[in-house]
Amino acid sequence: MNQPVVGRPSLLPTVVQLDAPPSARDIRDATLIKEGDVFLLTDLEGNAPIGNSNGYGLYYGDTRFLSGYELAIAGLRPTVLLSSTRSQFMSAQVLTNPNLVLADGRAVTEQTIQVRRYRVIRGAEISESLAFQNLNAFAIDLDVEIRFAADFFDMFEVRGIVQSARRGVAEPPAFDGDRMRFRYHGRDDVLRVTEIAFEPMPAMTDPGTARYALHLAPGESKRLAIVVRISEQHRQEAPRAPRGEATLIGYRRTMSEQATIETSNELFNAILRQSRLDLRLLLGGTKEEPFICAGIPWYATLFGRDCLITAMQDLWLTPMLARSALKLLARYQGTRDDPERDEEPGKIMHELRRGELARIGMIPFNPYYGTIDATLLWIRLLADYFRTTGDVELVRELRPNLDAALSWIERSGDLDGDGFVEYRCRSGKGLVNQGWKDSSDGIVHADGSLPESPIALVEVQAYLYAAYRGASSLFDALGELPRATELALRARMLRDAFERAFYMPSEGFYATALDGAKRQVASVSSNAGHALLCGIVSAERGEAIARRLMAEDVYSGFGIRTLSMREVRYNPAGYHLGTIWPHDNALIALGFKRYGQETLLAELFTGLYDAAPHFPGLRTPELFCGFARTAFGVPVRYPVACSPQAWAASAWSALLQATLGILPVASRRELRICRPSLPPWLQWVDVRGLSVGSGRIDLRYERVGDHTAVDVRAMRGDVRVALVSAWDPDDVSPMIAP
Repeated sequence: MNQPVVGRPSLLPTVVQLDAPPSARDIRDATLIKEGDVFLLTDLEGNAPIGNSNGYGLYYGDTRFLSGYELAIAGLRPTVLLSSTRSQFMSAQVLTNPNLVLADGRAVTEQTIQVRRYRVIRGAEISESLAFQNLNAFAIDLDVEIRFAADFFDMFEVRGIVQSARRGVAEPPAFDGDRMRFRYHGRDDVLRVTEIAFEPMPAMTDPGTARYALHLAPGESKRLAIVVRISEQHRQEAPRAPRGEATLIGYRRTMSEQATIETSNELFNAILRQSRLDLRLLLGGTKEEPFICAGIPWYATLFGRDCLITAMQDLWLTPMLARSALKLLARYQGTRDDPERDEEPGKIMHELRRGELARIGMIPFNPYYGTIDATLLWIRLLADYFRTTGDVELVRELRPNLDAALSWIERSGDLDGDGFVEYRCRSGKGLVNQGWKDSSDGIVHADGSLPESPIALVEVQAYLYAAYRGASSLFDALGELPRATELALRARMLRDAFERAFYMPSEGFYATALDGAKRQVASVSSNAGHALLCGIVSAERGEAIARRLMAEDVYSGFGIRTLSMREVRYNPAGYHLGTIWPHDNALIALGFKRYGQETLLAELFTGLYDAAPHFPGLRTPELFCGFARTAFGVPVRYPVACSPQAWAASAWSALLQATLGILPVASRRELRICRPSLPPWLQWVDVRGLSVGSGRIDLRYERVGDHTAVDVRAMRGDVRVALVSAWDPDDVSPMIAP
């Protein structure tokens, strides 16, 4: 058994590239339960095998409080019959025995002992119930072992990104009265404790192991109960445990605050329901400062870009996600120039870590600001939130943050004064690439070489265009017309410069980026699809770009690849080099809507819908492989994709918004509906409780032949519905179609 040791040797830290995707550990069939900031990741049996390299374990605050948690019957692993986590914070397994030979020499045939395993998370506590039933016609004496290990590794050690780090002091596991206890004194002056209580007490105990000898008569059942508690104690502070709310009430309240969707397709209803539950499961932080963490297990923390895109995709259903994201990220907005954290005044953060390595400065994520797009997306989301809710008070409250963000664009975002926003990593421990494709090889020239910085990404210029237009609408709402006019003019100038610099006539497409020498990074990638989303692409080129994205070298049949199959560096299993990311596709789908490409939108939506049933529990993962649909007929799962993952879960909201053509404009007390077009597998869609400012609307969409009709079932409050011919979130003038 691998046990913690006292005073690990002091080793020089070895830090490998921080922008690498997670190491090749297969977590495709992991079982997850989570509530608040505590989560348990196990295999299908409910075990976290000791010494596992998959990342299984119990986590809180970027720390693995249990690295081993496994059940053995007569020294063997049980066989899983059922593994379920339908309640998100609860799990259930039905296990049975393999062929056994008992201590007295008798053979026990497989599947004659049933084990029912239930777990629930409440706050800092995991309660487990184990029920053993003898289905043999004779009595048995069953040896049961429950083994534990706690390495208290930081998440960056679990992921293999930081290796051979100097460690704090781990005490050997010990029984203290009726409890097993693991304690770790971190280099950050935090004492982390995992405590395990048993009922009844084990017959025997070894360091890290509880042993039971269960005598079971024919048909008899016996139950064991285990409670795992975790806590942290900072120097000169009382111990504190993770806070949690009344779990079931929290779920019910969260779900009741959203608009609800029901459709004619029960499979799609289940997919959508799972995505809503996943967003609730990913909720972390405190009651005062909640946030949606990026994904489990690797990114169970606050990410600027992920949080903003998730809120943006989900805004029409859940405005409060956007409000909390805007306020929390404003609190962490950069205030100084700090190259080691890539921080600059006015910049919105990238990633916040709370583990030991961040606290002692071995990694720069406390927080880290190496993102080129989060500041632009923050401005965009503030404008979208105001358009949806009419909440001018929040705009006024965040006005200093808006000014700081716009100042960052001028002062630090545009490194060479050409009007584009570029990035260059300044931190010795930071990210080389700082767009959403932030792996070290995520941005590549057509010949396969890596571009030199500073790099101006195509989607970042589109976000900048959207930020200027969004900020213009905000200043217009505040009555500051000169400032609004200035920002609108900047947007128009940027659009003209963008067309000249990024368009590739030979490809009929937009370059992925400009490198440090202002040469086009002439690879065909999904990045250009985000330009459609933001409306920076000229109207005459929009349709051609959309068609190119759906050509067979880019579109797999299940989704749009991050990189064309024709590119030198294409790899269907490469993290950003040919895989399919649902959020990427959803943003592109909104771009198709903007440019009137409803047929392509339906094809893309259908491909993702067809892929969804092949993922466990209908849970859409962070990404999947880009193999052609014709190759295997099913999507190929990526081995270390986060699942659930926030912007993948909210992708379904964006796809549905584009399909239904829903655009709330609270300043006009108006819900605009633009060219709704249901795919053939949806005959009707009901939307209830959709908010537009203080108003609420219920809608019914139905396919009538090749067309989609919409009926307003109910309106509450001062709000109206208007049919419009153009999809432009920044244009808030009346555009009522005949």
